[in-house]
Amino acid sequence: MKRFFQHIIASLLLLFAYPSMAQTVGYSYKALAAEGCSMEYSVVKQDSAYYIIATVRSDRMNFLNESTMKIRTFNDDVITLKGKVIGGGSQSAGIVSGYIVIPVTEISSTAQFAITPEELEMLNSGVSKVRLSMTPMDHERTFKKDKIGKKLYQLYLKAKAKDDNF
Repeated sequence: MKRFFQHIIASLLLLFAYPSMAQTVGYSYKALAAEGCSMEYSVVKQDSAYYIIATVRSDRMNFLNESTMKIRTFNDDVITLKGKVIGGGSQSAGIVSGYIVIPVTEISSTAQFAITPEELEMLNSGVSKVRLSMTPMDHERTFKKDKIGKKLYQLYLKAKAKDDNF
């Protein structure tokens, strides 16, 4: 039984350490509330188009089949992006509390949002607010200081340089 719990703990540590090696930027929002979630964003280039890939990990939030992302920069520019779901899944685990195992399910949903190079340039001034259309409710986060804008801009520059240095 002890070995079983050691495997669960090791698996959870790997699960949390793995995403940090990827080139993403993210944040947790209301982590202890029922509507809490963890968001991750990255920038990729496919053919000649750029996309912001957004992944939500939550106990119940999913992207709509055709989602919308609204971004407000610190320069008060508003960017509206249309996206589509590209993946989803769920993971189940258990938390031991005393002699009781409490089941926990985490849902993961990923969507891609087309974005132009000009809109990506606007992100360099920082993101003050982001809103994503999801089910059962929209995800909205306001930032007092930039957490994702400059990082997304840096990821855009890396994707652009990777394509140029072929």
